[in-house]
Amino acid sequence: MQKIDLPRAYDPKAYEDAIYTEWENSGFFNPDNLAATGEPFAILMPPPNVTGVLHLGHALENTLMDSKARFERMLGKKVVIIPGTDHAALPTQARVENNLREAGMKNPRQELGREELLRQIREYADQSRSTILSQIRKMGTSCDWSRLAYTFDEPRSKIVNDVFVRMFNDGLIYRGYRVVNWSVLGQSTASDDEVEYVEQEATLYTFRYSANFPIPIATVLPETKLGDTAVAVHPDDARYNKYIGQTFTVDVGAEKSLKIHVLGDKSVDSAYGTGALGVTPAHSATDFEMYQQHPEIGLIPVIGADGKMTEQAGKSYAGLPVKQAREKFVTWLKDQGLLIKEEKITHNVAVSDRFKDEIWPIPMEQWFIDVNKQVPGKGRSLRVLMREAVTTGLGGDKPKKISVAPDRFTKSYLHWIDHLHDWCISRQIWWGHRIPVWTRGEEVYSGTTAPEGEGWKQDDDTLDTWFSSGMWTFSTLGWPDNADFKTFHPTAWMQMGYEIIYLWMARMILFSAYLLDDISFKQVYIHGILRDKDGRKFSKSMKNGIDPLEVIAEYGTDALRLSVIKGIAPGNDARFSYEKIKDSRNFINKLWNVSRYILSMEDKEVPTEPSFADRWILSRLQTVTKNVTKDFENDQFSRVAEQLYDFVWHELADWYLEAAKVAINPKVLRTVLETVLKLMHPVAPFVTEAIWKSMGHAGKDLLLVAEWPKADTKLIDAAAEEKFQKMQELIVHIRNIRAEYQVAAGNWVDVWAETDLGPEVTPVVEKLARVKLHTGMAAEENSIDALAGGVRLMIPLAGLMDVQREAERLSIQQAELIQQIESIKRRLSTEDYVKKAPPALIERDRSQLASKEEELKVVQEKITHVEKLSF
Repeated sequence: MQKIDLPRAYDPKAYEDAIYTEWENSGFFNPDNLAATGEPFAILMPPPNVTGVLHLGHALENTLMDSKARFERMLGKKVVIIPGTDHAALPTQARVENNLREAGMKNPRQELGREELLRQIREYADQSRSTILSQIRKMGTSCDWSRLAYTFDEPRSKIVNDVFVRMFNDGLIYRGYRVVNWSVLGQSTASDDEVEYVEQEATLYTFRYSANFPIPIATVLPETKLGDTAVAVHPDDARYNKYIGQTFTVDVGAEKSLKIHVLGDKSVDSAYGTGALGVTPAHSATDFEMYQQHPEIGLIPVIGADGKMTEQAGKSYAGLPVKQAREKFVTWLKDQGLLIKEEKITHNVAVSDRFKDEIWPIPMEQWFIDVNKQVPGKGRSLRVLMREAVTTGLGGDKPKKISVAPDRFTKSYLHWIDHLHDWCISRQIWWGHRIPVWTRGEEVYSGTTAPEGEGWKQDDDTLDTWFSSGMWTFSTLGWPDNADFKTFHPTAWMQMGYEIIYLWMARMILFSAYLLDDISFKQVYIHGILRDKDGRKFSKSMKNGIDPLEVIAEYGTDALRLSVIKGIAPGNDARFSYEKIKDSRNFINKLWNVSRYILSMEDKEVPTEPSFADRWILSRLQTVTKNVTKDFENDQFSRVAEQLYDFVWHELADWYLEAAKVAINPKVLRTVLETVLKLMHPVAPFVTEAIWKSMGHAGKDLLLVAEWPKADTKLIDAAAEEKFQKMQELIVHIRNIRAEYQVAAGNWVDVWAETDLGPEVTPVVEKLARVKLHTGMAAEENSIDALAGGVRLMIPLAGLMDVQREAERLSIQQAELIQQIESIKRRLSTEDYVKKAPPALIERDRSQLASKEEELKVVQEKITHVEKLSF
């Protein structure tokens, strides 16, 4: 076993790429090459969108899943991380079209045509995909690259088509006329979960439809009222309930009249606004549901897919942009004396998360998945199956249930399921899986290949990205016949941000429940969002973004990995800053220097018996091993980092290595270092592997596949821990006294202890506190009498300090404090100040006064003591 001397400083650039190449070449990322006897443990990488480069959120996700995988691999399980990327249909096309618009192209689809635009999108996606895969390697993620997947590659595309056809034939996919979210700029639908809400100032208009209509309504979208077909009121509202069931014909100008039905609906809040709601079934998902319950009220689309008013809005409105139509209709209401009032309010506006334009609810023919229809052969709907996956479980006599951490997200998920609508899966874009449906006249055919014969036309729409990525847990494993699918499904562990629970987690549960009658994964770990140090989201507009590759270039991957998990708790947002990165870098360097020292001691002779310091560090190591193992098992990644930081820096470096210099034990040093490297490897893989190699581990004896350490209870030594703790208290107390009386660091101090500390403790205390210990209590007049670690001490100060200089220093300090105290008292005694100053400021002054007075008391006690010194 040949050692390699570690350089004086750790340079990540000198190690990381070479180590990752060595890991890849070892073949150990592929579980088929491991002699693992444990259970299969698959993690499917949440596939990043091929829309650019990875960001800090991806750095967090890669750190989480790789740390989990490395831990489980070292436990001997058959571990695989399957890497992949998402073609991200709508986001990718939106990005390319926006780039083309910025370059001066007004309408990329019209100007380029389908084939050329698709070629440019594919070129962009391929470049982005290549960049992303290289970045994943830079982050140290131990993926099995032989299993690399892409949502748009041939195997995944075949499965997408197979599943669509199966669901279509089962009657679960249908084409229907419903209100959908529509992006005018993107000329495509968007799911509810792809809509963002932005606060904007708006005008709330309160008006009557006509003079003969008795119920006033209020709206921020008066132009949509040209499509109203009803007014809903609470059945118990005495103002309006007499009108329920009546129909009024109202003139809204522009040679247009409306029939307004008055409906009773208990969901209406009588105390809000006018207590009545104008019902616009064509431009509100909620109102459309009301129309489905009351089809007699009808449906009038007054806004078209181009964002302009339709002819059904009235001749003088047809073709007008929405905002112009609003102004025109409000003017008409004023002219007719129907406008009751206008007021400025703030409300949420629905915006496309990709195209950033305002979303309009519009009725359209689209493709939907029916979540309420019974699934053939299962006797339950998809909605029920999705609920069972996290409640009672799925799959035969021994149903399996998904565990969601933190559990509060289970409740959120179930609430979402309770309000689930049919899922609109069609998108009016060109990049993506084209819907495998062909029509010829009245004939409709769905299949994985085009039907035979002339005259068939394939549907132009493509599938929602989440349709394909929802199959990720089994499409990546070669469903239905591949050995990987039979070995690894359901996958063991999945992590994701809470913002995509409904977009992605729910879709994966849906498809696995439908196709496999099984759960998609056993455990889901939900993490929060990384924000900047002030709690803001990272964004280009605020220029607060941090590029993970720049961090890696300057500080190394391990520092980045430790910094993104530091301070995170499952499900909660966390703040991230360069201070965290620097602190993590410093810790990596500390580990490196500790390792250099330990390895430099390997040629020393091994003592016949371990010292009490050896017994202490080995005992502490068992506790740390047990706790870190438990924290990894419970996905408490921040606690893992915090415990290892505290053990390595404070217990190992600050105390044990110093105490061990009295009686160096290279065997214990090596044992501790090897165990620490194993415990740290999952979260800081590069530096630990580099140190491991320097210890003489060669070839395929990689830390990557080393056996995870087990806590040895026989080494837990409560007596040694208690003894060491008391010694620490003693040393810290002596150090504090030295500092308090400004005893020069180089000066040795005679200290008398009432009891003999023994041959193990005495030399350690002497070395670490720079004292000479004597047993007994000498009668010294100028001395400090103290109690620490259960031991009474006497510390003579004669000759160790400049009394006059110390007295002068304390006198100056006393004068400054007196001046500060008097200033605060004067301020607080000023009546005008106390009356006008904010309460928080007054409280701050009072707190400062109490603190300064306490500080003065301590200084005065020191002065009294110094004045008594006669040397």
